Amino acid sequence: MRLLVTDAAAQPPRQATAWLIMTLGKESVSTAAQIKARREELGLDLKKVAADLSMNEPSYWDIESYDDELSEVAEFAQAIQLARLLRVRLLALLEEDFDYAQACKISFQDLRELIEKRVAAGEISKDGLSWDIDEFLEEPKIAFEYPIAFLKLLAPEVGFDWRQVVANYEEA
Repeated sequence: MRLLVTDAAAQPPRQATAWLIMTLGKESVSTAAQIKARREELGLDLKKVAADLSMNEPSYWDIESYDDELSEVAEFAQAIQLARLLRVRLLALLEEDFDYAQACKISFQDLRELIEKRVAAGEISKDGLSWDIDEFLEEPKIAFEYPIAFLKLLAPEVGFDWRQVVANYEEA
């Protein structure tokens, strides 16, 4: 049986994340709420976290307020840094299950080679992809400046698991 949250502020801040999940269940706690709870649990100041991510405060506040901000707006490098600051895996923040032990990890260079191979074989067309990839093909590390949505959009079109790319860089 799940308890209803009536006053989250009354709960001990050091246990906020565990309390939210135990009370509501992980599937009921939004990504944004988990990020905020974890930051508060660690005693991290919102302004300091925003500065550490090279973000202004309103932009960081959006990450703690809207579930899609982390994957659709924040740069990949910022998302990785946020996970490190919160001492959690990025895929956990994104509510993704992933078998790290069994997975093959993919670098941006590997992804570029896969795209070029599939384009050369006529399996895909650069113009038919959901993202303009010319800049990425020229310099794959530019993807650190793209949101995670870049990987999520390309994955089904190119044929790779976007989580393998995230896993490669969240441990680097």
